[in-house]
Amino acid sequence: MSAAPDVRSLIQPVSPACRLLVVNGNTTAALTDSLASQAHAFFGAAAHVHAVTAPFGPAYVASRAEAAVSAHAVLATVERETAQAAAPFDACVLACFGEPGIGAVRERLDVPVVGMAEASILTALQRGDRYAIVTVGQRWPGMLREQIRQLGLESRCAGILAVPGNALDYVSRSAESAALVGRALDAAVEQGADVVIVAGAALAGYLPSLPRLPAVPLIDSYRAALAQAQALASLERAQRLSLGR
Repeated sequence: MSAAPDVRSLIQPVSPACRLLVVNGNTTAALTDSLASQAHAFFGAAAHVHAVTAPFGPAYVASRAEAAVSAHAVLATVERETAQAAAPFDACVLACFGEPGIGAVRERLDVPVVGMAEASILTALQRGDRYAIVTVGQRWPGMLREQIRQLGLESRCAGILAVPGNALDYVSRSAESAALVGRALDAAVEQGADVVIVAGAALAGYLPSLPRLPAVPLIDSYRAALAQAQALASLERAQRLSLGR
């Protein structure tokens, strides 16, 4: 009888660290730096992160018109970066909650392309029955309702709450902005949400700045996108290895 296989040989990494392209659809380079730093902290040695900024468009997408311009910039950026890359990327994250250009990017790439809204909503559905979204900007509720209808997930949305002001002002995580976000989270729970998404690149990594958190699961939309990109890239690699490709 042959010896049983060493269990340790069956528990090996599928492949080396994945190569992840993160595209900030806004033109604020300081925000890209923050997103890159958060991704490096999130993955550690598990991924090589290449974060880039849209070369033209709004400083921060806050309207449908700005999202249309950003979609062009995002697609141009992805095409440039993939053409110039020393090695192929394993996945791409669009680090803008409105996901400008995601359909076009998916059409051009043959690797997983993950958007923050879709990733965080699908994650929320695995944590609770009804989700709510907290974001910055008065035009976003209407824009997001359109986005959610396209995903077919509006029936489980308890509400979309927009805190006032310029989203980039929230990146500093001041006590005043933290209080506004905290009140919005509480209001989301009062509206019946049993899981709440903290949405948008400006609010990425924001939760540790809050003095108090509601007693429901909270989803950081950027981290949800990072986690899903890593999972999908790992799945793709495992399938290629199993098929000998």
